[in-house]
Amino acid sequence: MREPPQSTPEGQIFNSNLQEFAVKCDYVCGLESNGKITPHEAYQRIKALYKELKHSRKQLNIKPE
Repeated sequence: MREPPQSTPEGQIFNSNLQEFAVKCDYVCGLESNGKITPHEAYQRIKALYKELKHSRKQLNIKPE
């Protein structure tokens, strides 16, 4: 039986990265909602954040489920 990803050190690091991604996305959405950045800029920022998250998953050698 395979160990749940969260119980490995890599899984814990990725979980932390995932939580940071969520906080940053929330911040970007707030900026867009308040008119501080355009919807396109918000999209670009979230897209870049997702790319970083995806890279961290690959670096930690975590397989998508």
